[in-house]
Amino acid sequence: MSALARLSGGGAPRLWPLYWLATLFLALPLFFATEARANPLDDLGGGQQDILPAEEAFPLFLERIGDDRLLLTVDVAEGYYLYLDKLDFEVIQGDATITAVDRPEGKEKDDPFFGLTTIYRGAAQVQLQLDRPVPDDLRLDVAYRGCADIGVCYPPLNAELGLDGQGAVASGAGGGSGGAGGTEGRLASLLQDGSTWMILGGFFVAGLLLAFTACLYPMIPILSGLIAGDGQRGSGRALLLSFVYVQSVAITYALAGGAAGLTGRVVQAELQNLWVLGGFSLVLVLMAMAMFGLFTVQMPGAIQNRLDALSRRQKGGRLIGVAVMGMLSALIVGACSGPALIAALSFIGSTGEVGLGALALYVMALGMGLPLLLIGTAAGKWLPRSGPWMDGVRQFFGFVLLGVAIWMIERLLPDALALALWGGLLVGFAAWLLWQLRGGRAWQRWAGGSLSLGVALWGVAAIVGAGTGAHQLSQPWAGLTGEAPVQMAWVDARSVDELTTLREQARAEGRPVMLDVTADWCIYCQQLKDRTFPDAGVQAALEGVKFIRVDVTAMNGPERELLEELGVYLPPAVIFYRADGSEARSQRVSGFLGADEFRQRVDTALNGEDPQG
Repeated sequence: MSALARLSGGGAPRLWPLYWLATLFLALPLFFATEARANPLDDLGGGQQDILPAEEAFPLFLERIGDDRLLLTVDVAEGYYLYLDKLDFEVIQGDATITAVDRPEGKEKDDPFFGLTTIYRGAAQVQLQLDRPVPDDLRLDVAYRGCADIGVCYPPLNAELGLDGQGAVASGAGGGSGGAGGTEGRLASLLQDGSTWMILGGFFVAGLLLAFTACLYPMIPILSGLIAGDGQRGSGRALLLSFVYVQSVAITYALAGGAAGLTGRVVQAELQNLWVLGGFSLVLVLMAMAMFGLFTVQMPGAIQNRLDALSRRQKGGRLIGVAVMGMLSALIVGACSGPALIAALSFIGSTGEVGLGALALYVMALGMGLPLLLIGTAAGKWLPRSGPWMDGVRQFFGFVLLGVAIWMIERLLPDALALALWGGLLVGFAAWLLWQLRGGRAWQRWAGGSLSLGVALWGVAAIVGAGTGAHQLSQPWAGLTGEAPVQMAWVDARSVDELTTLREQARAEGRPVMLDVTADWCIYCQQLKDRTFPDAGVQAALEGVKFIRVDVTAMNGPERELLEELGVYLPPAVIFYRADGSEARSQRVSGFLGADEFRQRVDTALNGEDPQG
């Protein structure tokens, strides 16, 4: 890093090879830790035992033991255990209903994941009483979850079992986290079966695609503001700052993702509360105030001279600040669900393979960061070196950082207040732009005045709209024109019991279910709400569907239990259940989908054939 720093005053081109060498150096420990194991399901390095696939750790067998009775056997492998309260059953095909369940006695265990609970070891046999003779075409859905003694816990699992008419097993245990659809399913298969280089390439491309989503946009002005606020200039220096920022983001993603995969608790989600988001927004506001020059506070000469001398000696201080901002950006700004993230977390959780999963997330974050490197280097090249123009550029980025601060905190504010803040920012920017161009040429004053007028009118419209019921900056007059958003009859499920009851009600009514896992701080959730769900085609496809909402904004105990029950790491997740109560697992939605693709998912999940359902 010091060699890179010494060269930062030169041009960017000769620094790019050093950037890639430094990146490779940081990734090598994870890479060799992964390559040392030929099988991605090998042990975690302790040499104690292999982590078995779910179907080998918990093989399931179903047989008929009477006209109206079934026997389910879970032959738990040695070194593993099954949770009693996670074992559940549902008839998804056949004209029969389970009326009684006779479970064996388990053993109490002080579990590191769920506290004091009851578990099964060895062969656990459960008798199921039906309300009528066992139909030959019976299909039974079994939900279960277990762990290995070495400390690796599988995600929630589902298996579909049936009888062939003679009491034998026609289909065995399902493994993993269930079939995931689309990109998530392909990335999960890549992690399981692909070579290391295929995995790296696939996740790098996934990261590139993720870089152009709304969830990562705020990182661009944050990095640009850091470069604009730096005292040094040049593309080499900008590349160095961008490198430090991106590497900090990537390493944080890898570490946080590895921990989340093993524990089931995503640290990014835990940090989405008023105190953390408010604190980060305050940091951005302070950075903006510094851009405006409001921190030029005169101190006694002796103290000021000492501080100047100290700052001159701390050449790496700026890099440390950029690294901290990168870490905070990964933890706070980047709390968005997506296929690549969910695939990696599910893989880590089901196999315990932290090295490969963390390496995939690291490379994914590098893909996300590549546009940031290009933008940051270009910013360093084209920003003016000094003079009045640089002061104007710094003040412009001050407004940009204020916008990011509002974007961060608006999720937890009333819609009217958030819209009013945006309006005030636009009016302030319009006034600043007029002031900046007051001494320019005539055409500059005319163009700037026109732009300022348009921005000011937009800001005033937002402020007025905040008092008339508008919700979006893009439609500030919606409250006056009567363009009310589409209202969906959501029913909230606040606990696992409430969710089970609502699903049973829908099944009794013969209605399919769309379950939306959402949170106020989730950007993709808001996009689904504003852009996808109101679409006329989507609304037509969802006719007759029961809407259940699981809001995990607070991330408290019941909400975490709901996430765990559903096998969801981060919102948004949209889950579809058919009219018979079975889940169309392969059509789950993780992250944002546009209206057309979402409508196709609905049609396939509720009306079409689901090959993995």
